[in-house]
Amino acid sequence: MKLGTISVAGGPWRAAAFPAEGRATDLAAAAAALGMTVPGLSSGVEDGSWLGAEGQALARRVGEAAEARIASAVHDLASVRLGPPVPRPRSFIAAGRNYADHLREGQRIWAERGRKIEKAEHPTAFVKLASAIIPHGEAIRIPRGVDCVDYEIELVVVIGSPAFEVPRARALDVVAGYTICNDVGARRIQRVEMEHQIGLTLSKNFPSFAPLGPWMTTADEIRDPQVLDIRMAVNGETRQHANTSDMIFGIAELVSYWSRVGLSPGDMITTGTPSGVALARPEPERFYLKPGDVAEATIERIGTLRNKVADA
Repeated sequence: MKLGTISVAGGPWRAAAFPAEGRATDLAAAAAALGMTVPGLSSGVEDGSWLGAEGQALARRVGEAAEARIASAVHDLASVRLGPPVPRPRSFIAAGRNYADHLREGQRIWAERGRKIEKAEHPTAFVKLASAIIPHGEAIRIPRGVDCVDYEIELVVVIGSPAFEVPRARALDVVAGYTICNDVGARRIQRVEMEHQIGLTLSKNFPSFAPLGPWMTTADEIRDPQVLDIRMAVNGETRQHANTSDMIFGIAELVSYWSRVGLSPGDMITTGTPSGVALARPEPERFYLKPGDVAEATIERIGTLRNKVADA
């Protein structure tokens, strides 16, 4: 099942299911038409708390009923605006250097600057801000005076139930599903932040630097998230292509490790990016994102997150 949010006629984000290619079901509207009381579908959309097991069961029941007999709640995708699966997560943790091949290309880059980068003994991460999130179809906007803007395709874990100090063996039990993020970053600013040993905050969090979507595929449809094909294309040219099996720390380990801070339904963890980023190219300036580019991040069993690039 695919779940997420939509905006109908310019209204606020509403819980939605995507039962088939080209269609979206307004779950709150469908439930109201069925005479059902649905606090889980009419609240919690912003923070994603409705995406847990109870919300998913309700969404499935309402969605199937709407498909069968409530045509007014089912829309063509072209007639609505797709929203982020989780518009404003409480926590949005972004794993760093978590693909073996990407670690190797990073080691090469830093070696040229006289620095040695070792493989981490435990997961490392920075924080993405909710204010950076945009949905599928909205433009990545490059701020005035900012250059060296890079793309990074990432599989995203959406948490479905409260998690604190969860053992790795049970970590996937708290996962609601998976979506896609293009972890956009401004490399020149990022280098300054890293060289001064401070967090990646500004470089990774300009408005629109976290495209997310187009929806969340529920965990029951992705039994093994470590065998997924992932691909980033810019203007139709493949830039990154890998498999999630190349992760250094698997998804269960990431969820277990970060559950030590306490995770809530709707919280998200990006899982790192593979090799092929613009920064690592022989002529990076040719590959950095520029106005007019179209970035397409595709992950098997989820779909394609597509965003144009524009000036702010």
